[in-house]
Amino acid sequence: MRTCRRIHPSHGQSLAEMAVVIPVLFFLLMGGFDATIMIADRVTAGSAVRQSARLAAELGGIQTNPGATTSQIDMQIVHDALAVARGLTSANVTEIDIYAPSQPDGNYKPGDPVDQYLISGGAITPGTQTFPIQNRNQIPPTETSIGVRLVWNYSPPAGIFPKNMQIVDYAVMKAAPVLL
Repeated sequence: MRTCRRIHPSHGQSLAEMAVVIPVLFFLLMGGFDATIMIADRVTAGSAVRQSARLAAELGGIQTNPGATTSQIDMQIVHDALAVARGLTSANVTEIDIYAPSQPDGNYKPGDPVDQYLISGGAITPGTQTFPIQNRNQIPPTETSIGVRLVWNYSPPAGIFPKNMQIVDYAVMKAAPVLL
């Protein structure tokens, strides 16, 4: 008597399906990891610009700092932004701008008065300087809006996202009023 053994082709099929699914799952997992790190860095950068804009508004202009120079005031703001931005895990700050927005949305537009500071390693280099403290009005009802913009490059640790994505965060606040 002859017995017929049935070969189960599903074993080979399962192996082939697993070979296709595992790389896809790997890329999804690593992409999720990169996205999570980028979101954490966005939160940190957002905190840095809000904190720095708050400081810029408190420091104000010449009305509350009659003996100070623009560079002295701006360096306090830049150092504050960099102190908070130290929490960035996979990013580095390349530029910090202190500006007076001309648009209602507060975003920086070319041509707005700006004090630009380029960051390379630990060095801070002044760039365009067109927003002196004399132009930071603190007298109501025309207080100057002061914005702080942080430009940073994100380098994904798992390498799934595009390399060196440039991201910009900003915050704007009104200069602290001086009542006469």
